[in-house]
Amino acid sequence: MPGPGSIYLGQTLKFLAPIHIGDTVTVIVKVVAIREDKRIITLHTNCTNQHGMLVLSGEATVKYDKELEAA
Repeated sequence: MPGPGSIYLGQTLKFLAPIHIGDTVTVIVKVVAIREDKRIITLHTNCTNQHGMLVLSGEATVKYDKELEAA
């Protein structure tokens, strides 16, 4: 994320509840900041289990490729 040529700069994670074998995990990722001058985006991630319980939350910082700008 967000695609080929991207450089993963960092990640923070909070593990909030256990995930068990057989669980279904839903991941939602939102772009929460874009720094166009440096081509850096901040992504917020939430993961929930099949009961709607938040099991993981975090943020990633990614430098995106110039070609992505044209898309």
